[in-house]
Amino acid sequence: MHQQTTHTEQTSVPSLPCPNCQENILATGFYNYCIEKVSLREDNRTELSSGRLYMDHDEQGHETTDHECDVDAYCAACNKLLPWPLYAIRALDGCTIAEAREEIENLLAKVKDQADAEPNGPSGNDAPKGGDYANA
Repeated sequence: MHQQTTHTEQTSVPSLPCPNCQENILATGFYNYCIEKVSLREDNRTELSSGRLYMDHDEQGHETTDHECDVDAYCAACNKLLPWPLYAIRALDGCTIAEAREEIENLLAKVKDQADAEPNGPSGNDAPKGGDYANA
């Protein structure tokens, strides 16, 4: 019997450097936050112990009923907000290496154009803190 194997290319991924720390986000990673609404069933039961009623429940059938991703993307290396929306980075999915390099050049050019148009100042582009976002 012949077993088919998947060919893995040894070519490294193109570089899309984080403007903050210069790490290649396509190699080191990037992240975003999502909010999910989950539906589940709780089976409740009542027990009697030492003359007292105690109630407990079991949860089952967890099912995501809604999933919404924020468009902000963050560098996994430095946790800073990236200048590109999530969908612009994910648009590289399925591109050939040549197509990806061309798209990356376009993304980098937009950052350069924005930097040329804005005065220098504090960026305030840290990843959000606290519970404003669900864990992704």
